[in-house]
Amino acid sequence: MRELSGKVAVVTGAASGIGLALCRRLGADGMRVMMADVEEPALAAAAADLAAEGIEAATSVTDVSDPDAVDALARATLDRFGAVHLVCNNAGVAGGALAWEIPVPSWNWIVGVNLLGVANGIRSFVPHLIAQGEGHVVNTASVAGLIASPGLGAYCATKHAVVGLSESLRHDLAVVGAPVGVSVLCPGFVRTRIAEADRNWPARLGPPPERPGQPAAEQMRQAVAEAIESGLDPAVIAEAVRDAVVAGRFWILTHPEFNDAVAGRYRDAVAGRDPGSSALV
Repeated sequence: MRELSGKVAVVTGAASGIGLALCRRLGADGMRVMMADVEEPALAAAAADLAAEGIEAATSVTDVSDPDAVDALARATLDRFGAVHLVCNNAGVAGGALAWEIPVPSWNWIVGVNLLGVANGIRSFVPHLIAQGEGHVVNTASVAGLIASPGLGAYCATKHAVVGLSESLRHDLAVVGAPVGVSVLCPGFVRTRIAEADRNWPARLGPPPERPGQPAAEQMRQAVAEAIESGLDPAVIAEAVRDAVVAGRFWILTHPEFNDAVAGRYRDAVAGRDPGSSALV
């Protein structure tokens, strides 16, 4: 994937945030982009903006937690562009609560999008990449997939799972000798709308759960919201992803200020020390 021009990228969660920045950055390299998101009006507006910038983009309203919908996304991409080379499984949601207060619908939603959405993307697209003998997969995890934090149990669980799934996928591809690269994106705080993710709460799960009233959980939500507000521009993340794809690099860690905490977490594990100072916030 050293040459991107003329090739095809699929990006989920493409209507805003990191996803939209990825579409813009990859399009600037001459890639044609299939933009997928569950938020239809925002997706259409984002695609119009990219078209005005000279980027060839198509859209697909897609709930990544639905395997049939992701299969349809793969078919739509191949029908429109005839190939797919780069798959960015980027869609994600978040919700905050103490672990024992996370409602079942919230678990179903967060696991469905953050983890099964990535699994569905792998299942639907990787066979095409293997068959054509070229491609790359980028799975969006988080630094919360390498260290944990209070108040973000479901989110941290899914992001840890995405890191593990990505590593296993890389090993699987090596076992079969497939020339397909894998990267896992583990950013820290980025200026996105993920703190407002429940704007896309799926009606099939019933009404959105009320936020638990624990003061500690509310304080944690506020701290995370403030950290996001002062986070990196998504364009910085997109640039790092583009560089990792071209270089064929697995790890994409964009916030070096968390490196000591990440390393400390694994040193603590090997030494048998209890979790302590390596929390995300």
